[in-house]
Amino acid sequence: MPICRPARSLAAACLLVATLLGAVPRPVAALEPPRPLPDHRPAFVTETDTRPWIDCLWASAAMLADKWTNGDVTVTHGELRRLSGDEHGGSSLEDLQVAFHKLGLDFGLDARGDSTVTWGGLLARLRQGAGAVILGDDAQLPRWYGRWDRGFWRKKGAEDNHTVYVERYDARRGRVWLMDPLARDGWKGEWISIRNLRRFAWVKGGHVAAVTTPTAKAAPFAGVVADRAQVGLSKGAVTATWRLRAPRRWSYPGADLKVSIVPAADPIAAAIATAQLAPRTMVDLAPEKPVVAATGRSLRLSAALPTQPGAYTASFSLTDRRFGARFVASAPVAVFVPGPRRATLRLNVSDAFLNAGGDVAVNVSVANSGDDTWAETIRPGVGVHERATRMVATWVRLGGPAVARGAARGAAAKGDSPPGDAAQLAVELRRVPLAAGRMVRVRETLKVPDELGRWALVVDVVDDVDGSFAALGSAPAVALFEIVPPRGIGIVE
Repeated sequence: MPICRPARSLAAACLLVATLLGAVPRPVAALEPPRPLPDHRPAFVTETDTRPWIDCLWASAAMLADKWTNGDVTVTHGELRRLSGDEHGGSSLEDLQVAFHKLGLDFGLDARGDSTVTWGGLLARLRQGAGAVILGDDAQLPRWYGRWDRGFWRKKGAEDNHTVYVERYDARRGRVWLMDPLARDGWKGEWISIRNLRRFAWVKGGHVAAVTTPTAKAAPFAGVVADRAQVGLSKGAVTATWRLRAPRRWSYPGADLKVSIVPAADPIAAAIATAQLAPRTMVDLAPEKPVVAATGRSLRLSAALPTQPGAYTASFSLTDRRFGARFVASAPVAVFVPGPRRATLRLNVSDAFLNAGGDVAVNVSVANSGDDTWAETIRPGVGVHERATRMVATWVRLGGPAVARGAARGAAAKGDSPPGDAAQLAVELRRVPLAAGRMVRVRETLKVPDELGRWALVVDVVDDVDGSFAALGSAPAVALFEIVPPRGIGIVE
């Protein structure tokens, strides 16, 4: 028989549980104060799993915490009682306030520790998706609702004090969903009319003995789908734009923008990955700080490029401020910020499909668009300072061994022959000791790799002093190809 005694002063005097269960959960760690999602239903919590049945307030409050946090906080009634510090007497709404505060969930009471919720306010919150614990007299419920413990239901006065959890207000039919902690484990709940619930509930000074969650609110990006990001590059900025498919009345709720612009570990690999993204050429000016521009149909993020010359990778991500959940993230894009020693490269090839082992004609233009000469320089007292500036073309199999590609590029930069099979992948096209402002065009025929699949051809400028110009901030020229079997040769599997 339950001894579940919420006091008439809007307090609950459910007796102490002899055994404390489980570990204390950590406080809720949301970016904004927790509040329910419209479609979240808490798991039922019974007080009948331990004897005596005395934890109606705490079992109902456990369902309230689940509703409040969308299942992030699930506790037993014993754990909640322990959090409250009530170990020797009647539990009150003030005790519940203490326990919930330790979970990061706060609700207000008046100066006497009583509820401040009116009946109209309670129904309004339930209508908007809130959940509530309500204190009252079990004997005032119709006979059907007293079936879980008929003896307790027959009691009068202070002996039938009880607490229940309710939600899902159906205003059209005048009912709410009742989850009575006296029900057995596995119970899902049932409807109860507002009239019968009002007979059950205590009211004092126009206030109902109840505590509610905040009203429900959809997740910031609920129902919003973002297409693949379109990356854009200008001389001063990098952008990422997503087309959105959003509900009709959705508006951008604000979010936290994170911009990552870091030195590229491998400028050539970054350039190849970016070529596959096919970034747009933009004319955007550099914003003073990272910017988010959003409508119901698009989302655009932009940031200024670094001022220090070099090769970088840039990426964006956007997280909502309610859950800290990432909504969109862009793939890293190569960003090249040239310095005084810079090259401007163009690579033209007529065909995107090449025959394995065949030849391909390439047209390359290279300009010294910086301030320094690429030729040998004479230093007084030192002599000729050799640079051996040259264009190097490197075949890179997409998804192939990174070590072989790196070895090929490094060997070409030093003028050595790359080891092993990688020797065929790097070719010096021409020495280009250009003065500042000069340009040359090179027409060359290159050997196509024998291996089938997706390949990239990368043209970079290197010298014996500074190495790869890509690492200095000059974008290499990249072309992508599909290498296929020569005509008349089939593939046997």
